Amino acid sequence: MAVMVNSNESSEEKKVSEKRHYLDEARMCFEHYKFLIILALAYAFDQMDLFTFSFVAPALTKHWGVSMEWIGIVNSCTFVGMLFGCWFGGWLSDVIGRRKAFLFSVFFFSTFSILNGVAPNKELFLVFRTLTGFGILSMVVVAMVYITEILPAPSRGKWQAISLATGLLSVPLIGQIADKVVPSSPNGWRYIFFIGGTGFIIFILSLVWLKESPRWLIAKGRYKEAEGIIQRFLPNEKVDINNEASIGATVKKEAGTREALKEIFSKKYAKKSSVLIIMVCMITVGYFMFFGWMPTLLNDYGFSLDDALWMSALVSFGSPIGNYLAAAFTDKGGRKIPIVIYSLLVGVLTIVFGTIKIPMLIVGIGFVVRVLMDGVFVVMWSYLAESYPTHIRNSGTGFIYSTGRLLTAVAMVTVPMIYKSFGYVTLFSVIGIMFLIVAVTTGLWGEKTAGRSLDEIDV
Repeated sequence: MAVMVNSNESSEEKKVSEKRHYLDEARMCFEHYKFLIILALAYAFDQMDLFTFSFVAPALTKHWGVSMEWIGIVNSCTFVGMLFGCWFGGWLSDVIGRRKAFLFSVFFFSTFSILNGVAPNKELFLVFRTLTGFGILSMVVVAMVYITEILPAPSRGKWQAISLATGLLSVPLIGQIADKVVPSSPNGWRYIFFIGGTGFIIFILSLVWLKESPRWLIAKGRYKEAEGIIQRFLPNEKVDINNEASIGATVKKEAGTREALKEIFSKKYAKKSSVLIIMVCMITVGYFMFFGWMPTLLNDYGFSLDDALWMSALVSFGSPIGNYLAAAFTDKGGRKIPIVIYSLLVGVLTIVFGTIKIPMLIVGIGFVVRVLMDGVFVVMWSYLAESYPTHIRNSGTGFIYSTGRLLTAVAMVTVPMIYKSFGYVTLFSVIGIMFLIVAVTTGLWGEKTAGRSLDEIDV
């Protein structure tokens, strides 16, 4: 694979617009598919645990006598844990590598998922939920970058969406299980958390199948190791890596947290980072305000616990469908156009959703909103993960993604306040407006990234 290097380029930062990384041009092979299977399963356990609490919360209100405000505190603390998990996972994977950080995160959140189910009181339950959130988002941030660095440039968004969609099949599954198990006994909710603990299966498979990201190895100057891994993805091609010029990448030592933040908000990346923060905050907060509270809000709105659970469970089937559909669009329009269109539709339909009182219409429109919200969420993941250079990619992704979780932590406490002060309709109107803000901001100032080499985007 020939690579052209301009002799006039500076040694500090080479222009790579005409160069491609070996992995950018690779065809999908068995090594790619093993990687995608691992990530799809990891996403499955991650998402099961993440949405479990929304199904469990009404039961805790009934059996433990907790208030809606306490549920808000649990949700908030979980997202605070996620905030620190974002920072920690991003930093850890830039220091010790994507593979080791991924393994650690899977082990961590699987352990605390089990502990959620054995919590003897609400105080320890709160602690365990917070630590589960820490592990979940540490894993997600690492996975977002991990998959972006491995997959071919022309189709990385599509495969990202497919792997996430496959994992999200677990959301309607856990919804159906919760619908049957949670109301069955006072301890029925405990059994739901034990399911998330089977994520240890992913840990074992990952030990055998996962390889380190070649881009991270190259950024560390470990060319021979990177060459051996790249060769597995290109079995019929001679791979010869002896310096950064031969692969079209700029090698930089990984930045510390302070240096990474300084670069993220430097003149070069300031506009990009501002757009990403607005996008991530609005989408993340709106998403979890809607679906994290849906069963509880429906229950308080006048529907029985059983009705609130089955309506929420049916709506959750839109989750994997939304991601599979997103796979067809995510690589088009440079990510930017799909995000704008999805966000406009979500904004309008969410406002409409808040005005409906007929159960089947709630399910129908809620289902469509779920399809669209999950679609824009996965496109956002790809967009964020490919926005920064290798030496700050995970730190940058982790920090930006954490801003959404920080704001969500605040939002989860304010949801009961908004609901009780202004009502059901106003609450969903606020969520809808958040997505309209995303559409306008991304449409005016967003950058197109789909289909480009990560090394081109670095420039």
